[in-house]
Amino acid sequence: MARYLVTTRRDARSEDGPTALAAVSSEPGVTVVSSADPHMVTVEMSPDTADRLRDKLAATTFVEPEIRRGLH
Repeated sequence: MARYLVTTRRDARSEDGPTALAAVSSEPGVTVVSSADPHMVTVEMSPDTADRLRDKLAATTFVEPEIRRGLH
């Protein structure tokens, strides 16, 4: 499984509006890894699931691969 960062678009954020966590928590094939901020969650899912969620949630969220960099 690949890791992705799912974030709520700034223009879609409000106190009673949707959050990234709410958008992905009930989706099949998605495992929430980190959700300290409900508008910015780290999840594990397949690339196919990520593509499906990008299309489904495009109006309210971004779904992008997590990029890790480190010194070797």
